[in-house]
Order: sequence, then C-alpha cells, then structure tokens
Amino acid sequence: MPEEESKQKIWFRRGVKIALALVIGVVVYLAWPEQVIEVRTIVVTKGTVEDIVSSLQAGVVKSKRQVQIRAVVVGRVENLKVTKGDRVKKNQLLLELENSTLRARLRLAKANLSAGESTLRAAILRRDAAKRALDRTNQLAVKGAVSRQALDRVQAEFDVSQETVSTAQANLAQLKAAVDLALASLEETRIRASFDGLVTDVHVESGESLVIGAPVVNLVDDSGITVEAAIDEADAGRIAAGMPVRVTCDAYPEEPFLGSLMWVSQVVERDLRQNRHLQVEVGLDGASPRLKVGMSADIEIIVDKAEDTLFIPTNTIMRRGELQQVYVIEGQKARLRTIRPGLSNWERTQVLDGLREGDRVVVSLEVKGLRDDASVKIKGTPGSQRVAY
Repeated sequence: MPEEESKQKIWFRRGVKIALALVIGVVVYLAWPEQVIEVRTIVVTKGTVEDIVSSLQAGVVKSKRQVQIRAVVVGRVENLKVTKGDRVKKNQLLLELENSTLRARLRLAKANLSAGESTLRAAILRRDAAKRALDRTNQLAVKGAVSRQALDRVQAEFDVSQETVSTAQANLAQLKAAVDLALASLEETRIRASFDGLVTDVHVESGESLVIGAPVVNLVDDSGITVEAAIDEADAGRIAAGMPVRVTCDAYPEEPFLGSLMWVSQVVERDLRQNRHLQVEVGLDGASPRLKVGMSADIEIIVDKAEDTLFIPTNTIMRRGELQQVYVIEGQKARLRTIRPGLSNWERTQVLDGLREGDRVVVSLEVKGLRDDASVKIKGTPGSQRVAY
C-alpha cells in the first residue's frame, strides 16, 4: 500500500507541473509582444479604367507612301536637282540624264509634223478646188453643155484629191505619234517626283552612268503617318476597325499620340517561334511631325472605357480559384476581402463591388507573414511593435 500511494503522488506532482507549464506558456504567449508587419498601401479612388489590347512587340512607324525611284533608261546623270532631306512637289524634276540626241530627235519629229500639217493643208485646198469644179461640171451636164467623158474626168480628179487628203491625214497621225514617242523617250531621261514628299536618300552623283533599274532617289510621303504592329491572335475577336488607339514611343515616353484602328488583317501569321499573330494598322489623328518614319512604337487599342469609377492597381489582386481578393486595412489589421472586378488592364482594375472609396488596400503582397487578420503597420507611420489584444 505505501508503494502505491507513493506512485500516485508522483503522477499527481507530474500533472501539476504539466498544468503549470501550460498556464505559464499561455500567459507568456498572450503577454509576448507581437511583431507587426510593415506594409505599403494605396487608397481606393475613382478614375478612368480602360480595357486595352496591347501590341505583342514594338510596331513600326510608316509613311502613307514610300517609293524608291529607279532609272528606266541607260544614261549619264547630267543635272542632279535634289539632295537628301529636300521637300519636293509632285512632278518636280529630281534629276536629268544626258539627252542631247533625244532632244534632236524631238526637234526632227516636230519639223516632220509641221511638214505633214502643210501637206495636209495643200491636199485639202486641192480637194476643195476639185469639189468646186465638179459642182460646176454637174450643173453644165444637166444643161447638156458638157459631155459625159468630161464629167467623168472631173469626178475622177475630185476622187483622187479626196484620197490624197485621207493619205495626208493618216501620215499626219503617224507624225504626231512620232512626236509623242520622241517626247516620251526624252521624258524618260527626266526623273520626277511621283508625289509631294521628302527625299530620304539620293543614290547617284552628277556624271555617274546609270543602267536600267538602278536606284536613284528614295521618296517618302510623310503627310500621313501610320503605325503597323502585331497583336496576339487571342485578341482578334475583341478588336474592330474604328476603335481608338494610343501610340507611344521611346523618343517621347511621356507624350502619347492618339489615333484609330484603320485595318485589321484577315490572315493570321506565324513568326519564327511559331507564335501566331495578326497585323493591324493605326492611323494617327492629325499631323504628327515628331514621329519619324521607321521609328518603333507601341500601340494600345482601347476596347472599352469606364470613367469616374472605383479602381485599384491590378497587382494588388490575388486570384484564388474563382475568387479575386485583396488585403484591406481595418484598424491595425489586414483583412482578406473578396471583390468583384470590372474592366482591367496591366495597371488598373475597376472594382464593381467589395470596396469603397477611401479604403486602404495592401500593395506589398510579397511581405513575409502577411495573412488574414495579421497585425500591420502602414509604412512610414511610427512604432514597429504592438502588444496583442
């Protein structure tokens, strides 16, 4: 019996010690200072949110028209009229090849034409005289004053004169064609601007000999600027011609240019990495002289827009299955709250339900220990610890 009582006392003392340790642990836990997480926040405000489709990569600024004018005849450059950077008007002479022989041929063709015109006038005079003689002979024949043979002879003279006029007219047409041909051959040595534009390059020098097809001048019509870019095929169903577009470029990062979607390709293309995309073309509103042809530019097609609406930064939203949640500061706690988003882009997301204007949403989601009901301190406010209540 004494041995059993001794065992009971031992177990009792052990139980008391365990209970005392648990009580002490709870007291220490409740009294121990809780580490407060420092977070960065933003205030929920109202503004504009756009649903946008961005280009896959930088597009290219293009001109309305851009051509490389080439020589169409063999010749030596005699008179170079322009230099790189010159602005020219349509049909303005850019350069002239040596063409003295062709000018002589044109003078000869014009002289032959003048002779042909003179021949035709003489033929017409003879025909008219033959016609008057025929009319008089017919009148005399009616009165029986001339023989039938005389009438036939006068009729034959008129017919011959009529045929001579026809021959002279045909010959004159040939001479006119010869003048046109000589003029066209001469004009081929005179290279002119095909439209108003900017000379971006000159490939020849005075005295240089050219062959057919040799590049002469690059001409750009920069009165109408467009931007061509590629978008992901997944966005093809969201865009349509006429939608507003915002264009940005590295040269003017703080100055967006506005335009509209002019054209959407009906063909899906593949790049070297087998990524599928669509080509689109954007026309800019008004003149944009600061954009240079050949520049790289990014585009954002504005599919939809909501103004004066609640929004938060897109990177503050956590997606958990079907739910989209944010951490909201309530007092000194971070509370997990489910929201209903609306329009969204890389920077902003519209909030249709779950937040109010003025709420503070946690931005620094990467902070260690951030969880629902965690004690937090907004970065920049005094104090780093707080006793838990």
